[in-house]
Amino acid sequence: MSPRILLAAALLAPAAAFAGDAPHDLWYSPTFGCSTCHIPHRATGAALTSEPNAITLCNNCHQNQAGFGYPWASSYQATPGVEGRSHHWDSSATNPTYSAQAPSNPDMAARLPNGNMICSTCHDQHRGASLNGGTRHASPVTAVAGGATGSMSVANVVGNVAPKGFLIEIVTAGATGASAFRVSHDGGASWYGWNSVGSAWVAGLAAGRPTGPSVELDVAGVFVGFTGTHAVGDRWKFYVSYPFLRIANSASEMCEACHTARVQSAAYVESGGDGTKLFSHPVGEALSRGYDRAPSALLDANGYAQGSGSADAISTNDLNLDPSGKVRCMTCHYPHMADSNSLTEDAR
Repeated sequence: MSPRILLAAALLAPAAAFAGDAPHDLWYSPTFGCSTCHIPHRATGAALTSEPNAITLCNNCHQNQAGFGYPWASSYQATPGVEGRSHHWDSSATNPTYSAQAPSNPDMAARLPNGNMICSTCHDQHRGASLNGGTRHASPVTAVAGGATGSMSVANVVGNVAPKGFLIEIVTAGATGASAFRVSHDGGASWYGWNSVGSAWVAGLAAGRPTGPSVELDVAGVFVGFTGTHAVGDRWKFYVSYPFLRIANSASEMCEACHTARVQSAAYVESGGDGTKLFSHPVGEALSRGYDRAPSALLDANGYAQGSGSADAISTNDLNLDPSGKVRCMTCHYPHMADSNSLTEDAR
């Protein structure tokens, strides 16, 4: 079989064979698969995509979709010194004014169509969502059907939960505590029911688990809460996932791949630089100088003590050191939904 025929066969294979991590999996729909984004013939995009580039393709789902947590409207891309709350995803990777260059990482550099940054320069939609870390998040809950007199919400997510999508359906009507529900991870193609005798979730079981203010699902560590009265067929969906990072970024490696000139030592900055690089705050330095606060005594951007149980109860204005206790780009900056006001908690 020729390579072209093999490629076409791969694109037309059943979606389950290529299901990825939520939300790029069957959670969204039992028919979601390769052909949702790719077509084998007369494709508009060079990667056999149904859109000319990854930007328009990603925006089919992500632009102005409140269900994903926050929108990705092009107007939200930052203009330095003017406005914006997100890193650009449709402009040149090279910008001498801001000491930006094509990424040094080969996986990122291979994804610069016409030299432009796009979503998939930094994110890998095909690989494991938690492969390169990043902040775990639960999406907002979307009401799929019914729910006129009752609601469901994510009560808590505890621990290192694997990425997963959830569809919740009421199978026994009644008030919270009397009603019961089941769980699906493939858009309703299959279900998990509750064995009340064995206190366990069982694939294919018809019985549901009683609702309550905090009920653990079949994935350990994921809890949902119910309120009000529910009818049979009420449905809600949400997912728990990670940002599909192309490379690790816990020490701002992704930032430094494009902004190498910004990686300057404290000694270099204190000397005033040599004129070959932009003056910058030190990057990659531990807080070990006499004028530095100890890492345990850091204040957030609002001047409050930070850390677990931050005094102002706002986590998005905290200044976070890397795992080795050093100052990095993301100690002060954030690539998406950067804080516009240190007095408020911003969605991320």
